[in-house]
Amino acid sequence: MEQPQMERMEGKVTATVHLATAEQAWTLLSNFCDFHSWHPGVKICRKESGTLGVPGCIRYCQGLDKEDGIPADWANEELLSFDATGHAFSYKMMENNMGFGQFTATFRVVDSKKEGLNEGKGCEIEWSFEGEPIKGTTKEALIARLQAGLTGMAKRVDEVISQLVPKAA
Repeated sequence: MEQPQMERMEGKVTATVHLATAEQAWTLLSNFCDFHSWHPGVKICRKESGTLGVPGCIRYCQGLDKEDGIPADWANEELLSFDATGHAFSYKMMENNMGFGQFTATFRVVDSKKEGLNEGKGCEIEWSFEGEPIKGTTKEALIARLQAGLTGMAKRVDEVISQLVPKAA
């Protein structure tokens, strides 16, 4: 007997990094277990097992504390692929308290010059996903949440780069 097809949810969000090249942004963002340094909604990110940058590496991420004693969001995520040359990595969400079932995502830094984006200045960061619908969350709400996080990441990269660039006298 044929199994019914599970409904799928997929999407992509992008944000512009104005001051960094793709190489600079990738250098800052490529550490799979340093997500909390860049994502404004992540308080903790640490390696649980495996080798950093090697498929099979597992990280634990925890969001910011919530009010009224509600536990912070958390997830264990496994690195599926890591492409330093292509400035991308993919991962899957495993155990979590956010209602995610099967869920995979790809994070990528795109060179604006090569792609003809943003007048060849800066770079774009992308976060694409696919998976099962999330209990109690619409696709639009998930996209808004990812967009807010990615926009915050782009802003943090610009802040770091602006501190490294000498100011004109």
